[in-house]
Amino acid sequence: MTTHAGQLPKHGPGGASAAPSGRTAARAADRAARRAFRSRRLWLALPAALLITVVGVLTAIETISALAGSPARLVPYERVAAWATGARYKDWAPLLISAVLALLGLLLLPAGLLPGRGRLVPLHGDDPELVVGITRHGLRNVVADAARSVEGVEDVHRAKVRRHRAKVVVGTAMHEPGDLDERVAEAVRRRLDEIGPMPARRVAVAVRRPEH
Repeated sequence: MTTHAGQLPKHGPGGASAAPSGRTAARAADRAARRAFRSRRLWLALPAALLITVVGVLTAIETISALAGSPARLVPYERVAAWATGARYKDWAPLLISAVLALLGLLLLPAGLLPGRGRLVPLHGDDPELVVGITRHGLRNVVADAARSVEGVEDVHRAKVRRHRAKVVVGTAMHEPGDLDERVAEAVRRRLDEIGPMPARRVAVAVRRPEH
């Protein structure tokens, strides 16, 4: 299991922050952990930043060279302007360009508004200035270890952890496992409650019996 902790900057006069107590502190700590481990969506931010940088550099070069009396003409503005002036909004080329730009905008909008999938799962805490997280691989190991600790479980075939659900497939040597699935689910729930991943996960258990 891998964990990560970080100290958040303090706020308030003299660098000291008023420490909220009880439930208020817990809610503030949960919000801080979610913000700290939220995905930054670098796979979208990096191309957008590069595009803006290229456009800005080209604009600066063209502007400065034009003011100096020797336009660089890296971009054929005259041809682009001539084409745009002669094009009609019903032509396929303007419609295609507009559709592509609109589609890109629709793709970028939810990417900017909705939180991404972070590399770490935030854990519940009581101190808003101390945030703790666990890797998804570590959380799967926690679930698998909790299931493996139950009497009657021979092996854990699979442990999956989704955003709102944890699913475990265990194997047993017993032909009649009885309430083994319930005992495994209870053990996993108890372990998850101890470490407090956010959001809370429902637990589902499947039991594989011996074939013969």
